[in-house]
Amino acid sequence: MKEIWINTPRGRIFGMTAGKEYDPLIIGLHGWSQRNGWHTWEPVIEPLAAAGYRVISVDMPGWGQSPAWEKTAGKSAVVAMLDALEIKQAAALMGKSWGGGVALDLALSFPERVEKLILTAPAFRGSPADLQRLTQAVLMAWAEDDPVIPIAVGRQLIRSIPNGKLITYATGGHSAAPENADDFAPKAINFLKS
Repeated sequence: MKEIWINTPRGRIFGMTAGKEYDPLIIGLHGWSQRNGWHTWEPVIEPLAAAGYRVISVDMPGWGQSPAWEKTAGKSAVVAMLDALEIKQAAALMGKSWGGGVALDLALSFPERVEKLILTAPAFRGSPADLQRLTQAVLMAWAEDDPVIPIAVGRQLIRSIPNGKLITYATGGHSAAPENADDFAPKAINFLKS
């Protein structure tokens, strides 16, 4: 892995990247708390890169090493990143908690910008009916011991997603996918290649 700075018109965004520059791009988005950052997705970055993807896991503006923007940046930051990287459509967005909500929001607002979604316990603030408009395939991981967003929410959300799959784990807390990376990364690779 190596450091990357993405220079957008609104500000710079820090991330860690692996994979070849012209491989299909996956962007990793973290949760809201200051304990989160690019490292949220660290356990799956190298396996995805080895499978032929360019992975960039970022510190969103105002987190980690990325300077804050004037306004809280969610999907606008992701669009700015895609534009700065000259990517018309990302292979996937990976999002945990708040970042998962951002990924869903972007996929609904700009469906042409993202091909698939890989989520762990997404904090989606819209209506479940909104998810019925998703055109992207969704792979979602959730832990039965999630203390932040109960797994019952995941079961409700997945019923609203036309092309979605929910993978559950007994443990993993609020980070089911990265905490179970040995099992989850191969499933994510199969999902991306299907």
